[in-house]
Amino acid sequence: MKIAILHPFTPKAAGVVESSVATYHSQPHLKSLKRYKDKTQNACEIHYLTSKFSSYNYDFEGITYRFFPVDFKFNNDHKKWKKQQSKKCLKFYQKSTPDVSIINMSGHSSPFSYDLSKVILNKGKKYIAMLGGQHYSDNDRNREYYKNAHHILVHTHLQKQSMEKLEMFKDLDIRVFPLGVDCDVFKPSQKNTTQAKLLYVGRIVEWKRIHLAIEALDKLVNNGFEKASLDIIGPVFSEPYLDKLKKLVEDKGLDNKVNFLGHKEHNELVRYFQEADLFMLPSDKETFGMVMIEAMACGTPVAGIDCPGGPKDVITSGINGLLSQPENYAQTVLEYFKDEKKSYEVSKNAKEKAITDFSLDKTYQVLESSINDALSNE
Repeated sequence: MKIAILHPFTPKAAGVVESSVATYHSQPHLKSLKRYKDKTQNACEIHYLTSKFSSYNYDFEGITYRFFPVDFKFNNDHKKWKKQQSKKCLKFYQKSTPDVSIINMSGHSSPFSYDLSKVILNKGKKYIAMLGGQHYSDNDRNREYYKNAHHILVHTHLQKQSMEKLEMFKDLDIRVFPLGVDCDVFKPSQKNTTQAKLLYVGRIVEWKRIHLAIEALDKLVNNGFEKASLDIIGPVFSEPYLDKLKKLVEDKGLDNKVNFLGHKEHNELVRYFQEADLFMLPSDKETFGMVMIEAMACGTPVAGIDCPGGPKDVITSGINGLLSQPENYAQTVLEYFKDEKKSYEVSKNAKEKAITDFSLDKTYQVLESSINDALSNE
């Protein structure tokens, strides 16, 4: 038997450095698939597209990673992850179709995901549609794609509930696949005192709205938290936006309080999560993000934006994290640090939420059940 998880886009389109994909992207998928392989001895693979001109593969922790060249178009559509496709990937699936394929795509899906699903079905095999995000494109192609899937996996109960209200998902088998974190690795460390140490981890790009984190830092510094600081970690996807952020830092006199640290490997992030007092997630376009759960598992609460999906699926504001509107973001952060007793409780609750609802054991249990059900044709 062969099981494959396909991410039908290039790592770069997902904001990931391709050379680090095995140690950075979709770690719950990898760790659960590895556990499944060790238990069943079935062949297990993880697939991506690549901007390189040739296919390549390597083994990592017993899992085969395969990369298929994306089809280039002169209109630059190949750079947009929802429009990416690969003829070589389709040919591979025609010749060596996995017994079960888990296709990880947003609710908008893509023409390529649909074409791939037809190849899989024509070979008499099964596919599972994994959906991220909280927005869905309703068209005949997508309806057929979801209907023909053995079942659908989403990452939160709130997402499942919202989908069940939509006619396009009526009577379909939707299951919650929590993206778990290794709580033996991502765990709290002893902190001396709260220094209002802020942390951002993610792409440096406009829609992430990192400037709100800088404005929150400025608010803290000007209201009694002179030792406050902000570490910004992640690859640069917009040089102009990076320049704007650096200019904002300079204008506010925060040069010695903001550190632009660039890309870090996944295993390097643990100490940054542990040392931080608050994790900054100021975008209102977030879907479910592993960095949020990893921070919480380290006892570092998340300051997110109160909007449908994303942080709101996980955070109860004032209990295990913070939620606010963009215009109130800096003030919400300030109020959090002013109440030391409450910040201690929120930190403790954040850790408990991660352990209770987002452990790797829960992730594995759903993955194993999904694969076995598809193999048994239930």
